Amino acid sequence: MKKIAVIFVLVLFIYSFSFSAKIAFVNNNDIIFVEDSSESLQVEDLFKKLSKPPVGYSTYIPTDLLNAYYFVETSLIIDINFSLIQSYSLEEEIYLFLQMMYTLFQNVRGIDRIYILEDGKQTNLLVRYIDIRWSFPRDLYKK
Repeated sequence: MKKIAVIFVLVLFIYSFSFSAKIAFVNNNDIIFVEDSSESLQVEDLFKKLSKPPVGYSTYIPTDLLNAYYFVETSLIIDINFSLIQSYSLEEEIYLFLQMMYTLFQNVRGIDRIYILEDGKQTNLLVRYIDIRWSFPRDLYKK
């Protein structure tokens, strides 16, 4: 029994160091996941990584976009800084949205939906095109 416990702890230890984040960036008008070795997969760390693309990739996530985030049961609520994205075009808004959804659902365990707030308030539209009145379920954002 002691041998099984030691093996189990060893497997957990190895697994914890082998996990890497998958961050969604834009390349040639497509969303591409880039592996990123990471010690922390906190939501704020994912947004920091999203705002700094590797060479050859682009991002539509500005630095300091995330104001706050909250977990409520199996939902993630993110509060973003609207002033940083208020002039985004349709294409920029779509890529911003997809980068956030794919990265968060890929890396944050235990959530089944995401809600978006802007400056602490529920609004109808992300910028001008994407309706954010309701939540976004995980099932729609599997790649």
